Amino acid sequence: MTKLEERRAEFKQFVWNHAEDAFQIKYDECPPLPPGLISWLSSLLAPGNLRDMRTASAAISAAVASNPEHLLRLLQLLGLTRNKIITDLKPTIRTNGLRISTSTAAALFKSEAGAKLAADYLAPKVITVFGGLSEATASVLKTINQATWPGYIRQQRAKESGHEAERRIAFLLYECGLPFEPEEKLENPKCGDKLIGGVSYDIVSPSVEAALMRVKSTVHTSNIGQYGESKDDLEIREARKSIDKDRNRASITLVAMIDGIGFESNSAGLNGVLENADEFCQYRTIWKIATVAASKSGRDVTVALPRDQIAQFAAFCKRHGAKLVTLDDEKDRKAWVTAGDGLIQIGEKRVGAAAR
Repeated sequence: MTKLEERRAEFKQFVWNHAEDAFQIKYDECPPLPPGLISWLSSLLAPGNLRDMRTASAAISAAVASNPEHLLRLLQLLGLTRNKIITDLKPTIRTNGLRISTSTAAALFKSEAGAKLAADYLAPKVITVFGGLSEATASVLKTINQATWPGYIRQQRAKESGHEAERRIAFLLYECGLPFEPEEKLENPKCGDKLIGGVSYDIVSPSVEAALMRVKSTVHTSNIGQYGESKDDLEIREARKSIDKDRNRASITLVAMIDGIGFESNSAGLNGVLENADEFCQYRTIWKIATVAASKSGRDVTVALPRDQIAQFAAFCKRHGAKLVTLDDEKDRKAWVTAGDGLIQIGEKRVGAAAR
């Protein structure tokens, strides 16, 4: 079995079951429509407002002007995401040289020209969805709310999933007392990454000045398509090329945090990451990142894994100077940090330790 085949087999064995993850599950819970929003929608969607496009457009402009905070839920009920209206209208705005903000959906309505353009865009969609109803009752709105929520939140959930991986890495390193940058990832995983040699890294350790561990993170819970596949592959190759040119390249370890069933149907993207990263980990094997970081900081590290994983990861632990023990033999869990399927314990800094 080749090295790539071994890594692909490991990836498949430990792939993240996002359907059972509390972080993912919270997005499946559709928030109810508040009474004020139901009243706003019922007024906007009155049959008299939906008799033609012009009337509907005027009603939408007036309604959003009165309560712009309700716009996103209207977009949801129309089967749209928060960004689709922006991406659909940008070509028209740019082609006609219009001075209309596209920072958010609500920003479109802050100018007279933007409000008309956005309302005219939404009018036919509002009539198509609600025009056949004699009345937009609370029960009807609640039903449509439940039906449209999964599609509306899908885009945001995918984006948040990627940042959640960075937050979990940062939290693990923090719990282990290992240095990393940017520390802001703990509280704000969407914060900027660290740029080294023109390449962006999600997390580095011990520091930017001594970035001996460099992490690129990517998580996909659905089919990522050709563009996502190329992006992941290209980014890890770019990092590999940059590190190979570094005068300290022998001391630098490129770690890929890569997980999710989205990669199972995109073999080229997965292969590119697995072939070019020095090491890789998943949520269930996230202990690997702490192991590498400990090695780069000259710290002793002990990893406790389930008995059936000991042989599989013995070579990895030996490579990074980690002591490997059986999870079943460790009774005092308070002395350990939970890390995926295993536990990890960081010891004192080794005297005269050199980075591995």
